This record gives sequence, C-alpha cells and structure tokens, in this order.
Amino acid sequence: MSYAIIGFGKIGHALAKAFARKGIAVSVATTREPEKLCKPMRAAIGPKILPKTLAEAVKADIIFLAVRFESHPDVAKALPTLAGQDDRRRDQCLRRAP
Repeated sequence: MSYAIIGFGKIGHALAKAFARKGIAVSVATTREPEKLCKPMRAAIGPKILPKTLAEAVKADIIFLAVRFESHPDVAKALPTLAGQDDRRRDQCLRRAP
C-alpha cells in the first residue's frame, strides 16, 4: 500500500508527522519541485517522508488532499483517468460542492 499527501502546509505537515510516528513511508507533493520542499522541515519529520512530483504522487494507492479547496481543480488535472472512466467523470468526482 502506498500513501501520498498532496500539500505540505499545516495539515500536510500534521499528516506527515502522524505517518512518521508510525514508521510508515509517505510521499509528499506540492506544486513546487520536490527539491524545493524545505529540507529542514522534512528532516525534522523523518526519513520516511519522500518528496515527489504531483504526477508521481497521484499514482499512490491512497491520496490525502491537504490543499486549499480552491486549489483542487489544479490537482484534478494531474489525476489519471479513474479506473477506465472518462475525464468528465473524474471532474464530477472532484468538482466544487454547491
């Protein structure tokens, strides 16, 4: 089972720390390049925090979306088609609630 956290703000950090406490490897991605994730923050959390690109992170089995609600369309664009569904179905799954 692979895990990814998209977003590395306060919520992303809290999730990453929870994974680190349990010794579980988790990928972390932001809209920035993986090398730009703050090394001191990653080092403080633990070695099982793996910086990835957004395209790599969305391949995880389980994805935690820890971004501002307004940002979710950008993340949705990086998602592959859902289990053979078309792009319209993927967009319906991630669209803004009324």
